[in-house]
Formats: sequence, structure tokens, C-alpha cells
Amino acid sequence: MFWYVLFVYMLSACIACNPGQQDNVDHPKFFEAVIRHADSLGTDPDREKELRYLDSVYARFQHAGPGDLYRKYLFKRGYYYDKDYSKSLIYCDSMLYVMKDLKDNKKYTKSYVNALLNKGDVLVAQKRLTEAFEYYYKAKQIGETTHDTAFLADYYNQLGMICYRQEKYSEAAKYFKTATHLRLICGEQDFPAFSFIQENIDNTALSFDRAGNYDSASLYFQKALSYISENEGRFSIGANEKRYIATAKGIIYGNQSFMYLKKGDTASVEPLLLESICINNQPGYANDDAYYTLLRLANLYINTNRMPEAYKVLSKIKSAMDTIALPDRELRLRWLKAEETWFAKTNQPDKAYAFLKEYTYIKDSLDNRNRKIHEADISREFDNVARQQEIISLKNDDRLKTILLVITTLFLASVIAIAFLIWKMWLRSKQNLQLVGIQNARLTTALRNLESRDQENAALLKVIIHDLKNPVGNIGAIAGLLLDGEEFDPAQRKAMYQMIAQAGNQAFEIINQLLENKNKGQLADLRSELTDLPVVLMECIDLLQFKAQQKRQRIRVGRVPAGMAYLDRDKIWQLFTNLIDNAIKFSNERSVISISATRTDNTFTIMIKDKGIGIPPELKEKIFEMHTSAGRPGTAGEQSFGLGLSISRKIAEMHNGRLWFESIPGKETTFYVELPCEPSKQPAVKGARLNV
Repeated sequence: MFWYVLFVYMLSACIACNPGQQDNVDHPKFFEAVIRHADSLGTDPDREKELRYLDSVYARFQHAGPGDLYRKYLFKRGYYYDKDYSKSLIYCDSMLYVMKDLKDNKKYTKSYVNALLNKGDVLVAQKRLTEAFEYYYKAKQIGETTHDTAFLADYYNQLGMICYRQEKYSEAAKYFKTATHLRLICGEQDFPAFSFIQENIDNTALSFDRAGNYDSASLYFQKALSYISENEGRFSIGANEKRYIATAKGIIYGNQSFMYLKKGDTASVEPLLLESICINNQPGYANDDAYYTLLRLANLYINTNRMPEAYKVLSKIKSAMDTIALPDRELRLRWLKAEETWFAKTNQPDKAYAFLKEYTYIKDSLDNRNRKIHEADISREFDNVARQQEIISLKNDDRLKTILLVITTLFLASVIAIAFLIWKMWLRSKQNLQLVGIQNARLTTALRNLESRDQENAALLKVIIHDLKNPVGNIGAIAGLLLDGEEFDPAQRKAMYQMIAQAGNQAFEIINQLLENKNKGQLADLRSELTDLPVVLMECIDLLQFKAQQKRQRIRVGRVPAGMAYLDRDKIWQLFTNLIDNAIKFSNERSVISISATRTDNTFTIMIKDKGIGIPPELKEKIFEMHTSAGRPGTAGEQSFGLGLSISRKIAEMHNGRLWFESIPGKETTFYVELPCEPSKQPAVKGARLNV
């Protein structure tokens, strides 16, 4: 009864759950662009920005197929390879997990084999050789059945890398040459194939160089450069491809210099080193290679008794290592040796001994770690893994036969009795799932509609608050002056009443526009008319001078030339008031706000300069965004909603103009508005100085 009940439960649960609904459709073109963009972010000072971008895209894409997920994990595996081998290994396991049920599908066999090779490579880097050879062996077994020359090329490349680490350079050169040949004949010559081929030609040259075969090394270095020159024109469109090609050339130049140095041709060494450093010392390039090349340059200067130059280079390397959280131990080891040599040659034995002592400690540690890989024999390791796999296979076969016999017996004994019960449960489960699906869809739709309406209302409210605060605030400021009982002549009172009326009309116009266009603060269509720009500017200054008076600030107006333009007068008024209001808000008390203008035959440019808190570099890219987090309180605690500059830029761009700024944090900010205008020969308006 126990086996009977267990079998019925498991079978009914599997049918009720209805597996197989995973979306197995891949989107290679879309995610290729995503991966390419993520890779381009590698030059950003924020080193993990590319990972956050990648995670955000995948989080929003609900139907990523197994191939899409494989691309994501492959990218992360490569990102962490030189930084954290443990994390890199986690993403290798993720690649294998995604592909484990699809390895028999021809579409994904190559990806599964590549995941095996990648995990083997990380295990080798961790000196876990026995485990690494197990994964290489699995990849070899599957890859040989597919007769895929591209796989075989990858496989021989991995063997070449192992032999190179073991310092078996002649064997490594043989494997690298085989990998290059197989990749050339497989037919697919895209950018990954191009990069693979040039790297293996360079690796072949390096192996010959380390083996002391300098003629062959020189030949293959030249082959690598020629191959790049012949093919780089096909891949010079994208920035990533350009950076990769330049980096590859820089690495080859550095490798060539090492060969010339060992041959005794010192005249050829320094130019190649300097060219390699110039390329790969740039942000986003092969900086690690640049540091090793700098060390070679320092050693060259030491060996040629150019001690001051050697000291400068060694200091530069030290500064670079200090900025790296986890510097390469091999790099530090070589730097310590170079420092010890420099101090020894400059007759400073005490300091030389200190560097030699640390060098010896690190070298002993690295030698102990590398001993395993140097002692390993590839052929013997593969034979051991093959025998282990055969034993495991026989045990698994025997265990599987026993399990199948038990399951078959139970199934035959119970299938007739439970058939009717399964059928009834299946019908009931199917009906329940359909009802749940319908209710879930309804709730999801209702929730999305509610969230959308809430977001629209919140956005509209923020825009109303922001755009109405200037005219309403100015009405309050002018009314306050009138109520204070100060003496004003009739002309002044009339001007102030006109300002109140103008501000009220402007507020009414803003409300009408927002009611007509309430989709998250979009601007209404333009209603262009011939507009006198200096007049509009002076109206805005006159209106806002009362607000500046509350902070005892002065508005100084410089030269303003004449300028007529076909523009939406109300929107230009809104643009000018936003910028002047910002200058008042972010300026200190008793400071001066300078306003002037220039013009060409077809453009009119207004400059509004304050002596305020400035804009820090980290906010320069955010202040023009709608609903940005870059909003800051004013110098007197004025509230900021982060909308004014976004709306102002939209207004400028709608008029085929532009808005930009220059700022010195903590000192001043100058905003520039450039608008198209009609050709005019009218004289400029003489500047004024408003003491407010």
C-alpha cells in the first residue's frame, strides 16, 4: 500500500502541475545588443555598472530563453574570472544548469560543451586539476560526437593553455597551432572567430619565444599583426571592436619587445614597449598587460643604467597597484624584484634587502601553489578520468536496472486500479487551474490600471505644483509689498498691479495646458507668434525681483541686444522664469545674479549666472531628467521638485533651441539658452543694474 499510494501521488502531482510551460524561445539579436552595451560600460569608473545594467534588463524581460540566460551567465563568468574565481565558478555552474536538460538538443550542444570547458578553465586557475580534467573529458566526449571543428578548436586551445602554464612550451605551441588551423577551416568568420584566431597566433608566438625558438616566434608575431591588419576593416564599426583590436596590437607589441630583449636587440625594445603602454594604459583597455609592460620598461632602464627613468616607471607602477583592491600577486612579485635590483644598483643594500625579503616570501607561496599544475601530465590525467568514468558508468547502469525493475513491477500492479482515479483528478485539477488563471489575469490587469492612474495623477500634481509656484509666489510677494504700507507713486502701483495680473494670467494659462495635456507632464503644442525676446526677459526679471528682494539679492542686467522670434510667448516666459527662479533659489543672501544676452544673425543666447552652491559632477547628467532624484533644497531651505530644468529643456528643444550650463561646484553656475530668432538690425538694449 505504501508504494501504491506514493506512486499515485507522484504521478498525479506531475500531471496536475502541467510542466513544460517554460519559454524556450531565444532572442539572440536583442540580447546580443544588450551584452554589447554592457561590455561597453567596462570603461566606466563604476566597475560594476555593467552588471547592474545587465541584471536590470533581464529582470524586465520576462521571457528569456535558455540561450539568453546562458549569455548572461557567460558574461558574468568572464567578468569575475580575474577578480573572484569562486564567483566565476558559480556562474559556470549556472551555465551548466540552464543547459543540462538541453545538451542533447543540437541547437544547444555547443553551448553545453563550452560551459564544460569554461568550468574546467576556472578549476585549473584554482589549481583543482583533477576536477578540471573531469570537465575537459566530458567536453571531449560530447564534442567528438558532433564533429564540430569550432569545438575542437576551443578544446585544443584549452590544452595549449594548460601546457603553457606547465611551462611545456613546445607542446603548447603545437596545440595553439592546431586550434588556429581548425578555427580557420570551420567557415564561420565572425568577430569571436577573428579574436580567437589572432589570440592563438599570438599564443603560438609566445610559446616559441618561451621555448627559445626566436625565429619561429618572430614569424608568428608578424603573422598575428598581419592577420589583424587584413581583417580589422571588417570589424571597425563598434567601439568595443575598435578597443579590442587596439588592445590586441598593444599586447603583441609588448610580447615582441620581450623577445627582442632576450635576443639582445635592445634598440628595438623601447619603442615597442612605449607603443604597447600607450595603447593599453587607457581606461577600459588591457591595463594589467600595461602594468607588466611598464615593468619590462623599468628593467630595461635598470639594465642600461638609466636609473632616474627606471625610478619614475617603478613609482608609476606602485601608484597603479595602490588603486587596485586585489592587485595581481605575480605583478607585485615582479615589481618587488625590480625594486630590489634598482636599490642594489644604486648602492642602497638595506632597502634592497627589504624588497628581496618580501619577494622571496611571495615567490615561495606562489611556487607551492603552482607545483601541482607543473607536475600534472595531461595524457595520464585523461586516462585516469576515462577509467573512473567507465567504473561510474557500470555502477550507474546496474543501479538503474534495479530501479527500473522495481518501478516496472509496481506500475504493472497498480496501473488498472488507479487509471480512473487519475483521470478524475486530472479533470478537477485542470478546471481549478483554469479558474485560478482567469482570476489572476483579472487581478493583474486591475492592479496595473490602478498603478498607472496613480502614477499619472502624482506626476500631474508635481508638475502643477512646480509650474504654479513661480507666478503664485510672485503674486504673494508683490501683494505683500503693497500691504506693508510702503509709499509708492501711482505709476509704481500701476506697474505692480500689472505684474499681479500678468502672473495670474500666466498661472491660468499653465492650468489650461496641464488639463489639456496631463500625460505625465507633457507640454502642449506650440502656439507661435512674433515675440520680442528682450521684452519677455525684462518682464520675467521685473516680476522675480521681489522674490530676490526677500533674500537681499541683486539682479544685474548686462547688454541685451534686440531680438524678434516666432515663438510660443507663454512657454518662453515659463522657461525664463524657471531659470531666474533657480538662480535666486540656489544663490546666497546678498549675492549678485548676472543676466545678459548675445546674438548672431539667426540665434539669440541668454546667459543667467549666479554665485551660488554650484552643481556637483555626479548630478550633471541627472538635473535635466523628469522626476529626477537630483533635486536639492535652496540656500534658504526652499523646496525643489526636480522638474524645472527638465521642462525648461523640453521648451527650448521644442523651439529648435538648446539649454546647457557651466558650473564650478560651491562657487557659481551659468545657464545658457540659445533660441532661433529673426534677422534684425535693431540696436542692442543697454544693460541695467537692478538693486533689489
